Amino acid sequence: MLAFLAALFGLALAHRFCSPSTHPLLPESCDLAVVLPFRNAQRWLAESLLALVNASQDLRWQLIAVDDGSTDQGGHLLRRLTAHWPAQQCILLRTPGIGVAAARNLAIRTTKAPIIALLDADDAALPRRLQAPLHHLRANPQLSHVHGGWLRVCPSGQSLSTVEPWRDGAAFDLRSALTHKAVLPSAWTLRRDALLAVGGFDESLSHAEDVDLMLRLAAAGHLGQWLKEPLVRYRVHPSAASAHTSAVIDGLAAVVDRHLIDQPQPWADQIRYGTLTWGAWRAWCSGDQLLALQTLRRARLSCPLPLVQRPVHFLEHISRSCLRDGIGFDRTSFCESSFWRQARELLLQPL
Repeated sequence: MLAFLAALFGLALAHRFCSPSTHPLLPESCDLAVVLPFRNAQRWLAESLLALVNASQDLRWQLIAVDDGSTDQGGHLLRRLTAHWPAQQCILLRTPGIGVAAARNLAIRTTKAPIIALLDADDAALPRRLQAPLHHLRANPQLSHVHGGWLRVCPSGQSLSTVEPWRDGAAFDLRSALTHKAVLPSAWTLRRDALLAVGGFDESLSHAEDVDLMLRLAAAGHLGQWLKEPLVRYRVHPSAASAHTSAVIDGLAAVVDRHLIDQPQPWADQIRYGTLTWGAWRAWCSGDQLLALQTLRRARLSCPLPLVQRPVHFLEHISRSCLRDGIGFDRTSFCESSFWRQARELLLQPL
């Protein structure tokens, strides 16, 4: 099946890029560059690249792909799939597992394109993924970055939910960004000079490097704006091991703490509490109730709410988060569960 997809995709690319209207691409003439880091993404690359081509009509764009230590044939497949592309249309870099932050930074330094569209290899661009951000940034020179919504899909591609963070008040000033932490790299497009001005992604981070970058852009005064439409299909994989979930929670909490140092204490506590209650929900969704309770215990230390309000607030948080991500939530069954009884008792304990 993979060989068939590759052959079919190669024919599509040949038709798209080898037409008489196509000219060799000069790096300095690119409208934008798509930055695509991947590791062991052979399964998804054909679909991802085909969607990207469909989103690139009438654009002069460049793909900077980084094969970051793959042990499958993803890099070889990408070479085959882009064999018909003009010179400089695709640059494939190979690195020995340096991490996604460093891989993205390498790609950003490699291109000369003024606009950077981020994309993960297991996600698929929607038709306006490149055009809409490029046109908006050109029309609004005061903006350093724009971000679209996204469709959550299961591994087979079936739609789960549409995520529109602006409906919840998410924005890109520092306080709003700390409150909502709404960012998905595959739906994010940035000016290269703004990225370089803040030092790109923090390569010391293995989790929440995207949230950290968004917060540093906000702190430096760079303006961002929502494009109020979905731009990408974001693939949701089965729950990872609890150790990975724990690392995600700890990584996000550490990044948030880093940016709360100079914030007023009551508000900072509110943000810490919101971050860790999200972590508790994430752990609960992954099936790790023990980690969820441990994270909720940490959240309780920063909770700004009166004791009597805490259980109701957490229950509503669980309900809203499930609704946002298209996860079924039976409130009655949840309230009868042993997890809820333990969580409620924990939240009602005075410090």
